[in-house]
Amino acid sequence: MTGAIIIVRHPVEGDASTLADIQISAWRAAYRGVMTDEYLDAMDCESFAKGWARNIAKPKPGTTHLVAQAESQVVGFCILGPATGDADSALGQLYAINVHPQWWAKGAGSALFAAAEENLVALGYGKAFLWVEADNKRAIDFYNNRGWLDDGGTLQDTRFDPPVSERRHSRELK
Repeated sequence: MTGAIIIVRHPVEGDASTLADIQISAWRAAYRGVMTDEYLDAMDCESFAKGWARNIAKPKPGTTHLVAQAESQVVGFCILGPATGDADSALGQLYAINVHPQWWAKGAGSALFAAAEENLVALGYGKAFLWVEADNKRAIDFYNNRGWLDDGGTLQDTRFDPPVSERRHSRELK
């Protein structure tokens, strides 16, 4: 796996099952001890794949999905677009970036992140933000190393029980 050439492209419908596996694997590796084992263990690849197929076929307006591919294997994804819940049209958001744990620290995340920044700029965003689980040191270090710094924003993601504490990281893009 080391030394593989990573390309970033838009997903196709045939990527849906792989993207579901990546999302579930990444969440189980990153959020064990943050989210309940019951929640993480119940994540179902088939239902996630259906959601991915829908999102690939008909993304939300302004939303861009990208995948990282090493050789012929999709190993990660990111989703970006307009800031949620914000009236400032110059503010973009990186909604998600997940890489399969077998590909952590092998360049796929860096390639995706660079492509996400390029896409945010191309879409006209002057600044962007993302949310990160408050104790996810691996992700926080990754973002900080790329100039996406904690700006003091906090969120309790109540979609989960118990709620997940998140911190906002942002960066000027231009």
